[in-house]
Amino acid sequence: MSGDKDPELELIRLRKLMNLMAQQPKKSPKEKPMDVVNEIKAIVKGERANEIIDKAIEMYGETALSVFRQLIKLRRGGAIGELTDGELYSILENVGLHVPIETRVRIVRHGKEEKIGGD
Repeated sequence: MSGDKDPELELIRLRKLMNLMAQQPKKSPKEKPMDVVNEIKAIVKGERANEIIDKAIEMYGETALSVFRQLIKLRRGGAIGELTDGELYSILENVGLHVPIETRVRIVRHGKEEKIGGD
């Protein structure tokens, strides 16, 4: 063999390198997690919206962010409008992401809060 490199071998190596690079996960610089969170918070309205979004990200991380990205794509495409916090909660439940939200029942009589089964 001569000291010169075979052009066909170089072409094969280059193709393999391109395939490996194509298989690497891509992160677009414009889609940072905080951008996704801010945009989904702008789409979802309701008292519990921020709590649901924050809890979903805390519990499910990238999975929740990918669901939010899909919702943002649907919104940009005009397929959906604004969502309520209840609709977002329902969507997350339907895709298998259970987000527990704290609930509390209060009974107020004559301006005083009473316990259930009180003393």
